Amino acid sequence: MKRSSILSGFGFFLVAAAFLLTVIDFCSFDRSFFVKEYAANNTVQATGLTEEGLEAATDVLLDYLKDKRDNIDLQAEVNGNMREVFDAREKAHMIDVKRLYRSALTVRTVLLAAGIICVAAAVYMAGKDRLTVVSSGYLYGVLFLGAVVAALLLYALVDFNNFWTNFHLTFFDNDLWLLDPNTEIMINMVPETFFYHLVVRIILMFLIPVIVLAVALRFISRRRAA
Repeated sequence: MKRSSILSGFGFFLVAAAFLLTVIDFCSFDRSFFVKEYAANNTVQATGLTEEGLEAATDVLLDYLKDKRDNIDLQAEVNGNMREVFDAREKAHMIDVKRLYRSALTVRTVLLAAGIICVAAAVYMAGKDRLTVVSSGYLYGVLFLGAVVAALLLYALVDFNNFWTNFHLTFFDNDLWLLDPNTEIMINMVPETFFYHLVVRIILMFLIPVIVLAVALRFISRRRAA
């Protein structure tokens, strides 16, 4: 394989990884998804919050991750009594979550920049074979990552509890993510079912456009070669 095709494939792999992180970012902050899941999971009853309190708690968490506020302090009515919504353990865990999220944004920027540079260099090296190099590079690079993501989807579908546990063991160096549903509201706001639907949604939103574009590029490439 030509060096330009290898470079193109590597570049598209990096761009696709950046796209995956973008999809994660979009889905994780889609408030309409939260509303739908809250209704399906009877989250108001599970948390003891009022609907207004649940909305306020959601805004606090998302705004904190987006760096729009410095903490997740919030007083709200829980089971008829005013109290602090999130305890010390939940607040400490969200510090870790925010650190992971901000790191992911930095990684995304680096991946995107490096990927674009690699693809641009490959196109420059390819000369008249630009379309072939772009098409083959995309297919090799993006579909390789797509295969990995598809495998993760299968893993999540077969045993999400194990998938979710290993995710936390990989990205967190403490057990603060192990929250008690009897005492802590956050785990009742976003239980395992919530994250199952979120992960499946993220993976499908990544795979569908990637596969559609791959098929389109393959078709264009074959039409041009005919």
